[in-house]
Parts: sequence; C-alpha cells; structure tokens
Amino acid sequence: MDITIKVTSIHIVAALFSALLSAGFTAGWFGFKNDILAFFIAVIILYAVGQLSQKMAGDEISGFTQWLWDGISPFFFTWVISYTLFVMYL
Repeated sequence: MDITIKVTSIHIVAALFSALLSAGFTAGWFGFKNDILAFFIAVIILYAVGQLSQKMAGDEISGFTQWLWDGISPFFFTWVISYTLFVMYL
C-alpha cells in the first residue's frame, strides 16, 4: 500500500478518537466541562500521530506541503465534522 494512504488513514482514525475524547470534555463526561482543553487534546494527538507517521514514513514524505495534505488536513476536517456530530448527538 502506498505510504500516502497509510499516513492519511492513520490520521483519520486518530481524528475520530480525538473527536470522541474532545466531545467528552465538552459535554462534561469526565466530571468537568472545558472546551479549550478539548481543542488542545486534538492538537496533542495530532502532534503525536504526526511523529509516529514520520517514523513510519521516513524520508518518503518530505516537506510541509505534503504533510499538510496527507496528514494535517484529513485530521482537521475529520475532527471538526466528527466533533460537531458527537457533541450534537451524544
């Protein structure tokens, strides 16, 4: 499988997990409500998944533009859509 597909798939799965965790902090599932912490949880998970993907991909993906379109954008859009749906319907 192409490395781009792997990196994008990993970021999408991580975004779904991050959206569920962020929705939990927004809805108060953990005993308190904090929207700012919900956002920073997503940023921390994005950074960790990016580092993991960098180790996995090595030098096959280089440059910020390629990381933007293969990892950051899919993560962001999946997180925003999933987070909104989770907060609205859970």
